[in-house]
This record gives sequence, structure tokens and C-alpha cells, in this order.
Amino acid sequence: MQELNRFFYPAGRAALGVLFLIAGINKIAGFDAVSGWMAASGVPAAGLMLVLTIVIEVAGGLMLILGLQARLAALAIALFLIPVTLLFHAFWSADAASFQNQLTQFLKNVAIFGGMLLVIERESVRTAVGPAAALAYRSGPKIG
Repeated sequence: MQELNRFFYPAGRAALGVLFLIAGINKIAGFDAVSGWMAASGVPAAGLMLVLTIVIEVAGGLMLILGLQARLAALAIALFLIPVTLLFHAFWSADAASFQNQLTQFLKNVAIFGGMLLVIERESVRTAVGPAAALAYRSGPKIG
């Protein structure tokens, strides 16, 4: 089981990072369309905010994938997710046709936020006790 634990955390962290890396790259590819959509959604200085979004997603995603300053990346992404989720996935004000999709997107972002909190926690432990001891770290009581 210890060997699997050495794989699970980096793989999970990288999977979270890939999501943001690809999202950022897609925003670069469709910059004008995304910027227009953001402006139509009421985002002030949409072009500038999109550049900031791309930086957070691409840099944060790469940092999570590579395990470089992953705690900082997870914190930045978690903070980024709060206004993005509330602004763009407001299921409570969605019409009947888009309610379910917006609720699903909202809950997906809440789950990703939870994943970022777990990365922050695991990186805190890894930093405090050192990489070798962090690999052996398991939360919760030991059974058996």
C-alpha cells in the first residue's frame, strides 16, 4: 500500500493541474471569444481579467503537474475559483433550461476547490516534515 501512496498524491495533484493547464490553453486559443463572453457577463476590464485568468490557469496548472510550489498554486487556484464559481455558475438565478448545467458546474468547482484544499494540506505536511516523511503520511487514525 505504501508504494501506491507514493503514486496517488502526485497523480491526483497532476490530474487537477491538467484541468487548469488545458483550460488556460483553450482560453488563449479562443481569446477574443472568451473575452467577449466575459464582458457580456459583466466582468470589468474583461481582456485584462482574461490575461490574469490565463496566467493563473496555465502557471498554476503547470506548478501542480510538476509539483513546484504546489501549495502556492493550489492556494491561488482555490481563491480564483471563489469569484469565478459565484459569477459564472449562479445556478440559483439560472433559467429552467440551464439550471441543471449550472448546478453541475457549480458543484464541480466546489469539488475542485476541495481538491485544492487537500493539496494545500498535503503540501503543508510535506514542507513541515520533509518529503520522505510526507510520503508516509496518512490522515486519520491508523487501523490495525
